Amino acid sequence: MSVHTPFLPQSQYWKEHQLVPLGLAAGGVVSLGIASVGFAWWYGADYFHHQGAYDRNWVGYDVFTFVGLLLFTVCSSSGVTLLYVGVSALLHAWHNSLGLVAFGAVGSAFTAVGCLGMIWGKETMQCLGVFCVGTKNYVEVPGLRPEAGIGFLSVVGITVFFSLAPMGLTMLLQVALRVTGVDRRWLAPGLQQLGMNRVRVVPLAASALVLVLCWVLITFYVPNSWEYFSASRIAKNAQLRATTNYTLCQTAWDQFTCPELPWSWVFTRNWVWSNMLVLKMYPSNMFFFAYFLILLLMVTAIRVSRSGRMFLKRRLPLLWDFTWGEAGFALLTVTMLLLFFLYWIQCHNFKMLFAGGNDAGMEAVQRWARSFGQLAVALLSLLIFPSTRFSLLHSIFGTSWESSLWVHKVLGYGMLLATVAHMLAWYVFYGQMGKLPRAIFSIPPMDPPLHVDNFTVPLVSLTTWFMLVAMGVFALEPVRRRFFELFYYLHVLSFYMIVPTVLWHAAAAWEYLLPGLTVWFVDRLLRLHRSASRVEVVSAVANGSFVELSFRHVTLRAAPGQYAFVNIPELSLLQWHPFSLSSAREGCYTLHIKSAGEDSWTGRLVKLVGECGRGFSLSVDGPCGRVQEFDDYRAVVLVAGGIGVTPCAAIYTHLRRQSAEAGWAPAVTLLWSVRDAALVSMMSHLWSDGEESYLVNADLLESDVVSHSASSASEVPPLRLFVTGGFECSSVSQRDVAVSTGRLDAAAEISRVIGDADPRSVLVFACGPAGLVRSARDAALSLGASFHDEKFSL
Repeated sequence: MSVHTPFLPQSQYWKEHQLVPLGLAAGGVVSLGIASVGFAWWYGADYFHHQGAYDRNWVGYDVFTFVGLLLFTVCSSSGVTLLYVGVSALLHAWHNSLGLVAFGAVGSAFTAVGCLGMIWGKETMQCLGVFCVGTKNYVEVPGLRPEAGIGFLSVVGITVFFSLAPMGLTMLLQVALRVTGVDRRWLAPGLQQLGMNRVRVVPLAASALVLVLCWVLITFYVPNSWEYFSASRIAKNAQLRATTNYTLCQTAWDQFTCPELPWSWVFTRNWVWSNMLVLKMYPSNMFFFAYFLILLLMVTAIRVSRSGRMFLKRRLPLLWDFTWGEAGFALLTVTMLLLFFLYWIQCHNFKMLFAGGNDAGMEAVQRWARSFGQLAVALLSLLIFPSTRFSLLHSIFGTSWESSLWVHKVLGYGMLLATVAHMLAWYVFYGQMGKLPRAIFSIPPMDPPLHVDNFTVPLVSLTTWFMLVAMGVFALEPVRRRFFELFYYLHVLSFYMIVPTVLWHAAAAWEYLLPGLTVWFVDRLLRLHRSASRVEVVSAVANGSFVELSFRHVTLRAAPGQYAFVNIPELSLLQWHPFSLSSAREGCYTLHIKSAGEDSWTGRLVKLVGECGRGFSLSVDGPCGRVQEFDDYRAVVLVAGGIGVTPCAAIYTHLRRQSAEAGWAPAVTLLWSVRDAALVSMMSHLWSDGEESYLVNADLLESDVVSHSASSASEVPPLRLFVTGGFECSSVSQRDVAVSTGRLDAAAEISRVIGDADPRSVLVFACGPAGLVRSARDAALSLGASFHDEKFSL
């Protein structure tokens, strides 16, 4: 039975549960308060106030001040996140100015604190960090060394400015749009449609190339350690020259640097712009950034042509789960990482300790430890890219977030293995010195003495052990699927903790993390803006175990086959679930959602709609998913099982409309296996086209097949329903539809649809149960057709 009740201004659910977002916001405030107290304790360390030369046994901090640093590291990012989630939920929950005021107040606070970061980072920000060329323009702070806290304050100030200020401005933009009413005009029905806007690869790739070149140039002259992030130290580093004259590096260390050992197979080259600016082309940086340049140039050159795009998407022989594009990407990535690691293990002169002879200046186990650490940093940067949902790179490469998750997982476990190897190598070194286990657990690390004043060693040890559990154990598939919310938020918390500690701990870490963090943060800002945008729930219908949800969204401009993440605060503030956009009819987007059980999120949604109709709040983050280039094909075969029809329905409707309006579109055929009467009724727009259609009836059909062909019985109808659920379906009034009882034989039907056509010009698109998708894939690839499947399992 279908349920559709009028809009309720504020549902009873919010009256009962509005304390939850208030509690999250309060928790964020408390966390930020703890972080502030922790930072005050840490700032009291001698590390920030010592003047003059250091004593031999000088440490700079104690257990109390270290606890302050730990609290600041753990609570700062988590506090910002909790506060934002709380006030954004209130923005949607309170349908009045109060929620808008709370959201705007927090946005203003974020902007103000971000601007204060300019003051904390003034030693670096006085020249914006990258324009500190010219030693005569900047002088050292008298009586203090940058290592004694100035560099730390500068990097914290820079981070606060470039994170909180954009976040606050994004929130204030939402407030301005709502106050002025501009966003309401964007809710116009004419703007709520699924359209195919071909991605302009070349302009996007050109923009990405400019960014990569800027990143690489900056790393050629800015110091590799944040400890030297003061204007004067950046200016001095910019005029250093790389050399293999190790005597000069000992006697004129303020003018020359010796990055490589004499037996290295690759050396740093100087690119002299002036006496004040010498770009040092470090081999490790060249390998890392050349990887991005080659990847961008190759993919762009290939994707500008139809044959190139088809090649990238073609499946590998015997390895049908992977494409030639993915294989090329994997080969290029492994090559870069191998060269990167070989440089650090064989060539790099760590700490410039080489003093002549055949000794590299440190024990072999130390070289292995440091090299594995650099490899872990590179992998950490790379794994960030596929985790972004709206990355520029997805548009350039023709990929999507869900199709790239396997890359994220592989790089993630590679990073964990490199991190474990880094730790074990250091433990072996400590054991050789007879310092175990004190070297691991002492704070400050008095043993071994080379780490005595390095506060990052105990900090990164604690956060790394937490990361190994959160990102390693909880990421295992059985654990992840059973406790997904716990896995996800531990994952996020671990990321927020490990990134700053790695930036503080690892030399040159910022150089390799800069690209990944930049792309990730821009993606986060887009998601903040889209998820906070106004959403108008137009209708909500419950029919059996299904919900049809129609809405208008201010910023959502989607293509057929894409999906969006949906959050309904009445059900959960923290859960976002992906659903395909099944259509954009009558001026609104539509989702069809199936219950996964009474106690599941979707089951509670069915109950909520039954009780409140459309009287609930809705947040939408999207669109996500690959934009399919259907014009590359002459025919598209859509294979759907059950609720998997949703993306197929959007594609089917779009291509049929394009054919009618533009005069040409790929021939489209939809093969849909379904067992739920309610779902058939909800998807009747696929064949009704405004005409009267007959609904499901359990007693009407006795024959196995009822077919209505557009021209002749020899043609394959563009829409075929395979009914398997113990009910029978009447014929429908629209022509070109066939209804069959029994299971869908994917191999036979796909072969029948392709017929005598060239299979290389056919795309088979599948979404549904794993067995059906696998059968469709095997059939398509065995015939030589292209294949794409939609996956939502995380």
